[in-house]
Amino acid sequence: MTVMEARAAQTADISAVPQAGVLSSSVPLPRAVDRWRQAARVLAVAASLGAGLALVPTFTAELGRQAAITDAGAAYLDDAEAQLIRAISWTPQDAYLHQFLGEIYYRKALFRPQQRRADLDAALGAFERSARLNPHEAGTFTLIGWTHLYLGEAGAAEEAFVKAKALDPNNPQVRYSLGTAYLWEKKLSQARTEMEFARRYLPNATEVLIALREIDRLEGARQP
Repeated sequence: MTVMEARAAQTADISAVPQAGVLSSSVPLPRAVDRWRQAARVLAVAASLGAGLALVPTFTAELGRQAAITDAGAAYLDDAEAQLIRAISWTPQDAYLHQFLGEIYYRKALFRPQQRRADLDAALGAFERSARLNPHEAGTFTLIGWTHLYLGEAGAAEEAFVKAKALDPNNPQVRYSLGTAYLWEKKLSQARTEMEFARRYLPNATEVLIALREIDRLEGARQP
């Protein structure tokens, strides 16, 4: 995946950031589109292997995961959740499964505002379980950070993004995310540093340019 694809998949429009309780359904899941496109091919191969392999727990867990990807691609979120919970019951130490389950809850929060708080809490729990199982994945901490932001918890978001930055300091998405948390907290100098870094890699990224304009505006308002 290219940097631009990663940015498009993971970032939220900075114009929504000042409203901590607002979620935009235009925010897609990280890397999910690529996973969903691959799922049909994987499932076709798996089905051709025969029902006997379903007796093998690891294979069954993988089949459940791939079925969940397909369900998510069709926006059948409840079915995707059920498939993933089933897969996790077979392979509970798989960090990736917990992360993807978190992404399902995250997507539910975007499209089901009446259950938003509960879904975000569930997403956060799944992401944190994934991070405990694999503490070396910057993307997981980035997801934790964005979930905290949507919960209006900028300080916790900053902490998660700092961890992501330590793991992947040259990732413009991570730096943009950290800059967003700083902007929420009105830490304008730190926010500018992160956004300028992101702009070097993504000079035409709308979110970054809007964030920098907002930083300019806020800094101007502070002038006597």
